[in-house]
Amino acid sequence: MPAALRLPSSRRLVGAVAGCLLAEAAWTTAYAAGLPVPKVLALLLVPAAMGLAGLTALVAARTPGLAPGGPRFWRQLTVCILLTGVGATIMGQARLNPDMPNALRIIQLSAPALVLGIGLAMYALLRLPVRAQSRGEWVRLGLDGLTVLITTALFLWHLALRPMVERHTDVRLALGLLMLATTCLVALVAVMKVVLLGSGPVSPRSMRLLASAILAGGLGSAVSPLIASPRLVGIQPMITLFEALLVAWAAHAQTRPVSEPVAAARTRTYSKLPYFAVAATSLLLAAVAYGDHAGVGPVATGAIAVSAVVGLRQLVALRDNAQLLTSVRRHEQRLRYQASHDALTTLVNRAHFTELLDAALSTATRPVAVLLIDLDDFKLINDTLGHAVGDEVLVTVAERLRRAVRHDDVVARLGGDEFAMLLHDVDGAHAVDVAGRIRDTLGTPIHTAGHDLLVHASVGVAASAPGDRLDTLLRNADLAMYAAKEHGKGGHFVYVPGMTTRIVAHAELGAQLRDAIELGQLFLLYQPIVRLDDGRTTATEALVRWRHPERGVVPPCDFIPAAEQTGLIVALGRWVLREACRQQARWLRDLGDEAPQSVSVNVAGRQLTDPQFVADVVAALDDAGLDAGRLTLEVTETAVLDRAEAIAALHALRGLRVKLALDDFGTAASSLGLLLTCPVTSLKLDRTFVDGITTVARQEAVATAVIRMAQALELSAVAEGIETEAQARMLRSLGYRFGQGYLYARPLAPHDVAALSAPALIGRRSSI
Repeated sequence: MPAALRLPSSRRLVGAVAGCLLAEAAWTTAYAAGLPVPKVLALLLVPAAMGLAGLTALVAARTPGLAPGGPRFWRQLTVCILLTGVGATIMGQARLNPDMPNALRIIQLSAPALVLGIGLAMYALLRLPVRAQSRGEWVRLGLDGLTVLITTALFLWHLALRPMVERHTDVRLALGLLMLATTCLVALVAVMKVVLLGSGPVSPRSMRLLASAILAGGLGSAVSPLIASPRLVGIQPMITLFEALLVAWAAHAQTRPVSEPVAAARTRTYSKLPYFAVAATSLLLAAVAYGDHAGVGPVATGAIAVSAVVGLRQLVALRDNAQLLTSVRRHEQRLRYQASHDALTTLVNRAHFTELLDAALSTATRPVAVLLIDLDDFKLINDTLGHAVGDEVLVTVAERLRRAVRHDDVVARLGGDEFAMLLHDVDGAHAVDVAGRIRDTLGTPIHTAGHDLLVHASVGVAASAPGDRLDTLLRNADLAMYAAKEHGKGGHFVYVPGMTTRIVAHAELGAQLRDAIELGQLFLLYQPIVRLDDGRTTATEALVRWRHPERGVVPPCDFIPAAEQTGLIVALGRWVLREACRQQARWLRDLGDEAPQSVSVNVAGRQLTDPQFVADVVAALDDAGLDAGRLTLEVTETAVLDRAEAIAALHALRGLRVKLALDDFGTAASSLGLLLTCPVTSLKLDRTFVDGITTVARQEAVATAVIRMAQALELSAVAEGIETEAQARMLRSLGYRFGQGYLYARPLAPHDVAALSAPALIGRRSSI
């Protein structure tokens, strides 16, 4: 905005309006005391103050960050203030000079401007959006507004209009003032609506100040006829200036940040309002009844009307409260149900199941049994067909499990694809029968989304013994389910004493593996990948080993399954990746052209689906300072089978120039399809096809098909598990250029790989 059009601050404008009010008060005091003060000063103070108040509203309209509707409201209020100022100025001229010709006519001419200004304010207020209300809240608000309107009108009649009628005051003047006061009352109800309900565009503090301003204007209009002394003609302008100060203050409050939510309703004021009205009318009725009895009839009628409206409001509130209480009770019941039941299957959830099991163990006179049920390969359904189909399968399984038990037994969903049963008053034999029924009921395919899905479950069964506690029984059932999974899919296993040792030992191994990663007990060996023509090492495959402080070197076949079952495979794979990249960078730095040109790292399926896997690879390369083309990630066919997130991760890695090898190629039915979706750069022929390649024609045929496919797709091929020279010759004749196996080297320590790759260089360094 140009400097010439820049508006003063709202604080200064409010101060200027307050100065006008003080000046008017001083003039009124001096005039009442008979001092010779010019009337024109009092006449000019009114339009000056109203103009300043309108300017303050304009500043509020330009406040940054106002909610939609706020600027429009303050602009409309600016026009309202200016119209009111015009009317008040015209009326003030006639009041200050009552002996001038047509003074009464001038007063009557001021009424339209005042009524129009107040009507515009009421229109602006009613257009303000308020927070959503129920029908009952609107009824209570309307009754509150009616209560205020009746009470204020009663006081207006008794204190102002009735005395004017009794003194035979000019009827036209009385009607004009009555119309003005009534307009103020209606506008007050409009303000009260916004004050009580809250409006986002206007701050609550501003609305309360505006309500006070309109109330002051209405009361001023009501009591003005009672001021008969010519010396007190300044009272009415003072009321007008006080009204202007409240409006300016309200506009200034809108320009300041407020700490309270602007849309929040003030329920305390809302609920106390009817009682204030009853108290006020009761006091007025008492004053009239015990005073001169003048006008007691209208006052009593008004008091009855107020009491009736308040009583009706109370009935509405009682009805709404009863409905609210019913709704709250239903909501509490729904919350209790939701807190104790699974949302998808409506079965009992884990927390409530443990409560019921604990209560059963505490009160049962006969054994109880717990069955833990885990669906086999359920993740494959989610990954291949989607979670919506998986949810339908879970719902169907839950319904079938309900039908497999008695009415008083408990079926629960513990989470994911794991369910549980609590069987009351049963022995182990009956629990086994239930496990059999579970197998039979799940034997029927589940038809969903155009698929017939056969779902199997592994069931662990544990019956309680005297003195068994909750955690003991659940642990026994969990161990039995673990054993059932180890014995094959779709079976059940009953817990027996003594089986804990082996299973717990396996679980403890997983727990110790976490410490092994942190304590540096893991190390890598590297098996060379050689060029079959001359046996020269071209790359290595990193293989992780664990040097256990008590058990010695633990073979991967023992701790890798534990890592996968405990979820540690991600952390383990991250460590292997970082260590292999560092070692490859070290070889390149120390050996130069004689170093292995790349390193291969095996990647588990769970790593590929981890959201941070690509970032982990990038971090490992950056930390080691290794070019992405020097790293090959080996993935198995089953790790990427129908896993969209795994395929996406591989495409992202290939975009970084990381090489990808399909390990154990040929052992899964998905091999050919994966070549179309998986961006691999090489194939690794599984050792099972190399083992009998010189004696079994089928093995040779598979090896031939793989190398032809690799050549057609411009992929490199590596043969695994070469142990004899005859195998090497056969593979070379088929077209294989690279291989690995015990014929060339077993997995080696890093310094042995260096010695194998550049023996002359290593010998020369060792002699220095």
